[in-house]
Amino acid sequence: MKDKLREMYENGLRGIEPSISAGGLLKAVANGWITTEDAVEILGSDNALETVRAAKLLEISKACNAVIVAGVDVPIGDRRDHFNLKLEDQSNINNLFRVVELGGTEYPYQADDGTCTVYSATEIAQIYVAAQTLITSQTAYHNALKSYVNAMADAEEIAAVQYGMDLPEPYAAALSEKMAVAQAQMEAIMQKLGGVA
Repeated sequence: MKDKLREMYENGLRGIEPSISAGGLLKAVANGWITTEDAVEILGSDNALETVRAAKLLEISKACNAVIVAGVDVPIGDRRDHFNLKLEDQSNINNLFRVVELGGTEYPYQADDGTCTVYSATEIAQIYVAAQTLITSQTAYHNALKSYVNAMADAEEIAAVQYGMDLPEPYAAALSEKMAVAQAQMEAIMQKLGGVA
């Protein structure tokens, strides 16, 4: 695969088809078709730092999205219901919560097991808060990690960054501050609706 992509990249430099751009090579890294090292070899060592950085940014973005889409478990009474958070699921949960905001006291919805359940307004708020908390925490973490990667000047250090790692200061403190604000707002929503956060 690496040799074929190298040929296509060189074709692009000469204006010949089929071709692939540097961005296309980075997508090949993100898809696992070639390694970051392969991309650096194809693009040249002069571009190593920015190639590794771009590949790492794609990798952490993909990891963030995977965690969000995997969803969240929400305690409902004596059971735990799981909710995926693909974009359409997020939209459905937002619409469900809107029903509560407009005064609805209960509404049917299905967890991932496919069973349609009538959830109370408090349970709907719990689902919404759990989903938003996961989305916010992962998005804020991703953005902090991205800032950290963008501030780095060593390709090997960038390559060592992993999604889920502990953030160094000042990134960790900034993330904690943002999450404290988000948590306070989720608690305020639950109190307003008569639930517990």
